[in-house]
Amino acid sequence: MDADKRRSKRRAVVLEVELVYPSGEQQVVHTRDISDGGLFIVMEKLVQPTIGECLKVTLCGGSESEALPSNDAVVVRQAPDGIGIAFIEMELDE
Repeated sequence: MDADKRRSKRRAVVLEVELVYPSGEQQVVHTRDISDGGLFIVMEKLVQPTIGECLKVTLCGGSESEALPSNDAVVVRQAPDGIGIAFIEMELDE
């Protein structure tokens, strides 16, 4: 994707995140970069989810009593070294 078409600026940052697949399978991976709209996750030696697959993404590293941020996301890009995922925006009924 051309950087000029991105809505949000990317920042190079390595974070440990947990992916939860629709099947319930869980996998801990690391980010390469992050933006307001999504993440790039390094998965070069792991089986990558397919484009369009929905995942739940949760930051790792907090204590058991601390609720860490999580969000639903969809795979939007595959690359030899990982995947790009976009956060799913949900509309809440008032």
